[in-house]
Amino acid sequence: MRRKVPAIALITLAAVIFACGCTGTTTTEQAEVQENVVGVLLPLTGDFAESGAASRAAVEVAAGDINDYFASIGSDHRVRLVVEDTATDPAVALEKLKALDAQGIRMVIGPGCSAELEAVRAYADAHGILIVSTMSTAPSLAIPGDNIFRLVSPDTYQADAMAYYLEEEGIAAVVPVWRGDIWGDELRNLTTTAFKAQNGTVYDGVRYTPGQKDYAGTMADLDVQVGKAIAAHGQENVCVYAVTLNEIAPIMTRAAETQNLTGVRWYGCDGNVLLGTLATPGDAARFAAQTNFTGPTFWQQNLAAAHEATFQKIQNRLGRQPDGYSLASYDALWLLTLTGTQTASAETPKLKIALTKVSDTFAGPFCNVVGLNAAGDRSTVHYCFWSIKADGDGYRWVPDAQYDIWVAGTPPVFEAIGA
Repeated sequence: MRRKVPAIALITLAAVIFACGCTGTTTTEQAEVQENVVGVLLPLTGDFAESGAASRAAVEVAAGDINDYFASIGSDHRVRLVVEDTATDPAVALEKLKALDAQGIRMVIGPGCSAELEAVRAYADAHGILIVSTMSTAPSLAIPGDNIFRLVSPDTYQADAMAYYLEEEGIAAVVPVWRGDIWGDELRNLTTTAFKAQNGTVYDGVRYTPGQKDYAGTMADLDVQVGKAIAAHGQENVCVYAVTLNEIAPIMTRAAETQNLTGVRWYGCDGNVLLGTLATPGDAARFAAQTNFTGPTFWQQNLAAAHEATFQKIQNRLGRQPDGYSLASYDALWLLTLTGTQTASAETPKLKIALTKVSDTFAGPFCNVVGLNAAGDRSTVHYCFWSIKADGDGYRWVPDAQYDIWVAGTPPVFEAIGA
């Protein structure tokens, strides 16, 4: 049986000697406050900006909840966030990590996509910075012994879940379009392998460059390949598999102008599911609903009633439904807080030991880690498949199915939602 210990209970058990980052003292009218600073690297602009904004809302809510807790027990400790925008740019992410390092910050949540994490990993290892990632999923970044811990599942599992879902949907042929970086290349390749293992057909598809502005040529090439797939397999058995970030909106706007891309189903991934852009009336949302756009994102269904208020606070702060990455970010700040209570040392080796121990029992509101694997990644798997649907004059995301692996090495549990 999995043992779940609420975050509040864990904090109560620990001394409030919280060493998440650098510390300082400020004076209020009530008492001196011991300020604990946590760095947060997020893509607030660029191709991953929507997910970055969601994670920022979540960590800000978490900081408020943590500080409220400290106040309620009469502690003089408080957490303060230093948030930096990585612009979805690996080079910028590295420069922003160096800026946090210069401030003496030893614990960091972030950065955004896997390409950003790849760019900062060596620096974090060399300078003793502990990073908790809630948005990177590239399997090649699962490296035992480094200073990176990831609270979301690596894409080997997402690929298996996607292949399983496509088979359930009766898809026989997939034509991918994907972002040409470490994350996009790996997820496309993994999903191709998984789908072919189920006797599915995968066409070459089209790879595009991150930061690309015009997708007319990309969609023209994709349209030709989809036309060939339709001729060979029948329209109802063909789909487009889109491995993208926020650029899914301009991609879909261009796709709507083609001959074949409007007539097949489209499937997505954790980088483009639950985007507010696709729930906002416009050409992209209309195309997404027309093609029954569906994809998985890290998510655990059946949120406990006790945590619904926290979810609502994040949603209200963001102004739209948060994604799975943001919910993991909320829990990440609690996890770092709990880690800090286990040792008065800011030395990275001791903090890594503490974080690993805490994760063995950590059950946050949204992200039951319950142990990390040898590479510091989560060992359980949770994806919810969401579809974009027309809703009167607007559009909304609707949950379709849940895919879980509760214990590493056991078969997945797949359950339709609302069936």
